[in-house]
Amino acid sequence: MLHGYFDLPTLVFFDSGNVWAGSMYTNFSYKIDYLTEEKKKTALRLRIWYGAQSIEYAEKFEYEKTFEFSDEGLAALIGELNSEFDKYRENH
Repeated sequence: MLHGYFDLPTLVFFDSGNVWAGSMYTNFSYKIDYLTEEKKKTALRLRIWYGAQSIEYAEKFEYEKTFEFSDEGLAALIGELNSEFDKYRENH
């Protein structure tokens, strides 16, 4: 589904054990995954870095935050992702 700048999956995608990564303008890279505790998904995590390299080679994250593992948490994450991309566009 298109959410602002980003075409992102629903919570069911993450609940099924998947992760999502992408980039915009080549150098705004992001990854959305989840954290677990005792085999239960407890949070969604958003990490953003600048550069075309994969997350394994990112030197630092420009942004990292966790959100509640729920539809509301995903909506908040999407809002933050769009906001961070707006900041990136203003400065690059």
